[in-house]
Amino acid sequence: MLESWLQRGQSPVGAWLIFGIVLLPVYAMLLGWFVGKPRNLRLALMGVGYLIAIPTLLWGGLALFVALLGRLFF
Repeated sequence: MLESWLQRGQSPVGAWLIFGIVLLPVYAMLLGWFVGKPRNLRLALMGVGYLIAIPTLLWGGLALFVALLGRLFF
């Protein structure tokens, strides 16, 4: 199976590296929030909200800024 991926140029190695190894500390942090003691569901959900909101706002702001630059200069 891996050979067919490599022959077509769709190597899953990068995806395994990013989602498996690079994000491992994030997975451990989330697991600690929900499984560890003392448990505080409200704070754990707030942390997850921050983890989702901050990158979303950063990427969204960057997309708007790039669109504005495209309108102004091109």
